[in-house]
Amino acid sequence: MKKKSLVYNWINILVLFAAALIFFLNYNIYNVFQGVQMMHIVVVVATVVMVHFLKALRLYLALYGADITPSAYAKTYCKVTPVSILIPFKLGEFFRMYCYGHQAGNMLKGIVTVLMDRFMDTIALVTMIVVMWLASGETIIPLVYLLVVFLVIVTLMIIVFPGLYSYWKKYLLRADGTVRKIKMLRFLDTMNRVYLEIMNVSKGRGIILYVLSLLAWAVEIGSVVLLNAITVDGAGLSNKISEYLKSALVGSQTIELKRFVLISVILMIVIYLLVKAIDISKSERK
Repeated sequence: MKKKSLVYNWINILVLFAAALIFFLNYNIYNVFQGVQMMHIVVVVATVVMVHFLKALRLYLALYGADITPSAYAKTYCKVTPVSILIPFKLGEFFRMYCYGHQAGNMLKGIVTVLMDRFMDTIALVTMIVVMWLASGETIIPLVYLLVVFLVIVTLMIIVFPGLYSYWKKYLLRADGTVRKIKMLRFLDTMNRVYLEIMNVSKGRGIILYVLSLLAWAVEIGSVVLLNAITVDGAGLSNKISEYLKSALVGSQTIELKRFVLISVILMIVIYLLVKAIDISKSERK
């Protein structure tokens, strides 16, 4: 147990150091907010708070039933979120899976929960992109079509898996005993455990997770609308929203998204320190 904790702590230190390095090399408060009105900053801060509240609530509901205290969850969320948004190519998601799996005492649950969280967030993002681009009449980028196909395939696989699992398990159990057969049965058993964990996470909560994802994106888009009205009197609004959503999808960053990321990192650090201070205060009283 001590060895696992030691490995966990070292992985945390190394990953957080890498994220901090990326942050300090790419983000400068003065440059990002140079010449920006105070009202603009207030809107960005309010947006960050509301969006992360919705996202934290979404993931907390997905983890419902896991043995994680609200305090431990808050600290873990504040720790993994900056890593997730700073480290490129979504590699920070592996750190999220690892940390939530460690906290839940079930690595599979951590992996499935984060995958479901990303799945719902991607569905909501694609929904918003399709709605906005259909309303504006612009051409949808090919990546959106690929994502739609991917989401449909994954959904169909989840729907048909029980039937396939039942058929192949019966077929293999009736077949002659071989090493290959045993390996196939083990593979089926592993896939079934993954499926059951997906059902456990999404059962009765799938729609709620999707709605929370839509609300989070609606808040972000609402902030783009509000900031556009403040700065340029509503000119080029459709292009601004499309550019923002496209940058969120492909991983590039507009200046608006860069401001969102910077404030998000600062907010996560502040909340983490506050929760940590409260925990220390409670332990000292005991």
